Amino acid sequence: MSTQLSSALEFFMLVFSELAVLFIAISFVVSLINQKLPPEKIKRLLSGNRGYGIAVGLGAVTPFCSCSTLPMTIGLIQARAAFGPIMAFLFTSPLLNPFIVGLFWISFGAKITLIYSLFVVICAVLSGILLQKYNFQRFIRADIFNSNQKACNTKKAHNSDFDDIPELNNKPLQWKKLFSETIKQFISFSPYMVLGVAVGAVLHGYVPQTAFENLAGQNLLWLIPVSAIIGVFLYVRASTMVPIATALAAKGMAMGAIMSLTIAGAGASLPEMIMMKKMFHWPLLFAFIFVVLTTACITGFAIELI
Repeated sequence: MSTQLSSALEFFMLVFSELAVLFIAISFVVSLINQKLPPEKIKRLLSGNRGYGIAVGLGAVTPFCSCSTLPMTIGLIQARAAFGPIMAFLFTSPLLNPFIVGLFWISFGAKITLIYSLFVVICAVLSGILLQKYNFQRFIRADIFNSNQKACNTKKAHNSDFDDIPELNNKPLQWKKLFSETIKQFISFSPYMVLGVAVGAVLHGYVPQTAFENLAGQNLLWLIPVSAIIGVFLYVRASTMVPIATALAAKGMAMGAIMSLTIAGAGASLPEMIMMKKMFHWPLLFAFIFVVLTTACITGFAIELI
């Protein structure tokens, strides 16, 4: 068996097992919270300007990768949280947490870390505000909403804002039923997860680091956007990207291009987008990709200018 194939298979088994456990565990915990926490309270917490601060803070303390962020996002949608803060959380969670910030600080210093963190937060909040303003929540697939309410709110979930959806009734906690629904949700996502992780495994096993090192020394006007596009086709956590970024910096690659690659690679990935197609219709999926690429490019150019 070739080294590349062995590396790809090992990556697939490890990542799929990890994602499966995380997906089930996070989905179950979020279902418990949604069952006990009144939806109107979640709406109050994640609404208005304060909602964006809470969403970004929640994203910053949850050490998820781009794919494992999705169960929490589904839970927030099912809890009828405001759409803008949900998207701010989705953008922030893979890119900011104390571990990543610490790695950046050690590897690149306080200035680069501050610029990185600041631009991630600003772009996440602005994108959430704009997506909510232009009613992109209508592109969430109807079947993402709680299956217990599907009969009465499928049409509304597809076509209108969350505030128009009836509240969930408080019911006694039913552990078996919640776990059964969690497993059903996982099974419905599993084909997308298998395909997404398989794509990530192929890229991991067959795309060498030297492919990025060869980009060093190229013109920044096109290198930064190209690095962002390449990053989207990878599947890496920000914590994994930092050591790679350190190696690329040692090879002479511009810091702006490295940052663009890091943000795009950790903030979005081809496996994540495959899984997100189960959640969103194309307009919202394209908007998500556009925001991540824009954040990556803006941050990359800002670092070069500053």
